[in-house]
Amino acid sequence: MPNRSSPPAGPAPRTGPRLASHPRAGGPALAHGPDLPRDPPPPTTTAFAWALVGALLLGACDSRVRQCNDLVERLNPHTEALVRGVEGLARVESEPATLDALVEAIDGADRQLAVIQLEDERLAGFGLRYRRQLMDAHTAADAMRRAAAAKDEVGLNAAAKQADAFLEAQAAILDELNQYCATR
Repeated sequence: MPNRSSPPAGPAPRTGPRLASHPRAGGPALAHGPDLPRDPPPPTTTAFAWALVGALLLGACDSRVRQCNDLVERLNPHTEALVRGVEGLARVESEPATLDALVEAIDGADRQLAVIQLEDERLAGFGLRYRRQLMDAHTAADAMRRAAAAKDEVGLNAAAKQADAFLEAQAAILDELNQYCATR
């Protein structure tokens, strides 16, 4: 026969949060009432959330850095060739092949920009602006070719001014691109 003065057999009574019925699942859930404060999320949950936010931000930055590098790597060789080509236009009357070098540099840069896939809208905008400038430079080179063939001094000067304007616009785009890619 059991002794009535000994404690009852079974688990000890719980203190703190108690199980209650979950309203949707019909199963147990933690009950919080006025006498039971909400438990803060476990430290690992908070740390995981911050790690996830950091990873997303880092991933976005990595993507932008990757795209910046891709765009710059495609433009650099052609930029130097374009500058040399425009500088060579002073000799176009005596060396018509200088126009061929410029047109080749323009076409090469345009081919490189045509195939690049940029997800970043600003970088895509820089690429589009640069391609428009390339088309303007191509138009100037064609005008210079016609003026040189016709020995049209006025036409040569006008085309040379267009080529100089291209270099200024190109420098402005590249400066904006460098500033954008340098910021995070």
